[in-house]
Formats: sequence, structure tokens, C-alpha cells
Amino acid sequence: MISGLDFVAIDFELANPKHSSICQIGLVKVRDGVLGKTHTHFVMPPPGHQNFGQRQIDVHGITRRMIDGADGWDLMLPRLEAFAGDLPLVAHNVTAERSMIRQTTEAAGLDVPDFTYYCTQRAAQLHIPDQGPFRLNVLVERLGLPPLQHHDAGEDAAAAAHLAVKLAQITGISDVHELFPAMKPSPAAKNRS
Repeated sequence: MISGLDFVAIDFELANPKHSSICQIGLVKVRDGVLGKTHTHFVMPPPGHQNFGQRQIDVHGITRRMIDGADGWDLMLPRLEAFAGDLPLVAHNVTAERSMIRQTTEAAGLDVPDFTYYCTQRAAQLHIPDQGPFRLNVLVERLGLPPLQHHDAGEDAAAAAHLAVKLAQITGISDVHELFPAMKPSPAAKNRS
């Protein structure tokens, strides 16, 4: 238990190369450094963004048929906001996840939420610079974290959560806002100011 280490780890998979085509979401809430249940859901991308690229299918194994009947981003986004509450979102290479949230939200015609984002990749580069390369699967193996089925959104979110907790243990930093390097404001936040 690491008092004050509270966040939501996230990861997404895409239907095609466009960041507006989220087709799977993974979420793990971390309270006091303890991981809660991993939530993994298929998502129907917004209309006009639902075609699946073969390259993406080859990476994550998700097909269009698998997401038939899944809730759309218009229903999933409010659930993400409610699940996260005022907690920051943490991901490995969070710039990509932030872009996916923004672009999928805009494609669905919704307002982009003003989440706080932190990156486990950047934190690893800062706190354990001798452990590169800093790919998630490499860090999982090097640091002895639970094995990961890479390119499943829930598995990747849980791996990012485990990595963040490990970094807190290594550094002795329990405050989530101190553990991670500052991120630039999202374009959505800048547009509102």
C-alpha cells in the first residue's frame, strides 16, 4: 500500500490507423497503490471510423464482427469520466492515449473532457534511465512485473498501473503528481483558455 498513489490507468486499441477509431478500452483504478479490477470493453467507433485495418487486426486480433453490438464512444466516454472522477489518467506513451480520446470524442461530436494525463514511459525515462529501451513489454520483463498479453487494452492498462506502482516503490515518491514529469496541456485545454 502506497498512501496517496491514486490514479486510473488506461489503454486503447484502434480499429484503423486513425486515432478517432477506438475499438477497445482498458481501465484500472489504483487507490493507495493497490490495483482494483481491470475493466476491458469493446467500443463501437464513431460513424465513419468503423472500418478495420488489417495491420491493426494483426496486432490486437480484434475484428469488426467482435465489436458488433458494443456501446459507442458516446456512451463509453461518460462512463470513463464517471470512473475516473477527479483522478489523473496514466498510460504508457500517454500522448497517444490523449490523442485517441480527443479525436474519437471530436468524431463523435462530443466535448473533450479536461483530464489530467501522466505518462509511465516518461516517468521510467526520468527515474530509471538505465533500464531502456522503454517499451512497456520490455519494462514489464526487466522489472519483474506480472506478465502481459500485449495489445489487449485491459492487459496494457494493468501493466501501466503495475509500472507506476513499481516506480513509486523505487523512488519512494507516493504523490502521483510528483511521481510523473509535467505534461503539456492537451490541445482541448488550450483551446478553452
